[in-house]
Amino acid sequence: MPCFPFGFFFAWGPFWMKKILLVAVVVFLVVGLSSYWRARARCATTLTKQQVAHLRTHYTQEELTYFQQVAFGNDLGTLSPTIHRWNRPRVTVRIMSACESAERREVVRVLQDLNHISRSTQFVLGTYAAPDLKIYLVPKREISRLFAKHSANPHTLDANGLFGFETSACGEIVSATVAVANNLDLAGHKEAIIREELAQSIGLPKDTKRYAKSVFSSNRQIIIQDPDHTYDQFATEFLPIDQKVIDILYNSGIPINTEASDFTAQVLTQ
Repeated sequence: MPCFPFGFFFAWGPFWMKKILLVAVVVFLVVGLSSYWRARARCATTLTKQQVAHLRTHYTQEELTYFQQVAFGNDLGTLSPTIHRWNRPRVTVRIMSACESAERREVVRVLQDLNHISRSTQFVLGTYAAPDLKIYLVPKREISRLFAKHSANPHTLDANGLFGFETSACGEIVSATVAVANNLDLAGHKEAIIREELAQSIGLPKDTKRYAKSVFSSNRQIIIQDPDHTYDQFATEFLPIDQKVIDILYNSGIPINTEASDFTAQVLTQ
């Protein structure tokens, strides 16, 4: 196993070289950290009175409460409890794996539903060389490989679908990946997972048990009553409240990087 290059200099280099290298490392860390925190400071935001009034006027308390439950942080505890979303008019999307025509049609249908709701960002499917949002429809066993850095987490080891996104320092989503198992047996299950993971990948990353057939319930609450007719038992459509949650994120003007505590204190507290 090769040694880290700095080790050679510290072990064998002259004293002056060690000092220069140490100073360089310290300067690099200080500059990097200070740049990061300056960027975070520039990103700090608080809801204005006008934004609070708009949210309270255009959405019900139940819609705002549901939004608060699914929009801040994630179930793994690895994401800051702030607003994240795409902040561009056009997001390019590509299916990166081979897929059946029915799977492609379902992706198209979900993207069309998202585009119907969102007025600020449109999701455009194509064969882009460097898409913003990548979709993989693969056997279940391959999903954890696509998300290898999270594979030690028990939530990801047996997942039928996963999503992940990267953000700027200010919380703007800059790239995203969605993976869905293509070997699910029950009719409607794969369609529901495609819809769930895509909806969460645009900035609504948390699950909740508030509505069993919401796409944000992760389908874990659904009890299959009739195994021969399962399509309509899964969350294969956006509920009206799901649509409202997406509408809040992309159409209400709520700022990226808004903190959950600020939203709760100003919008939900009567």
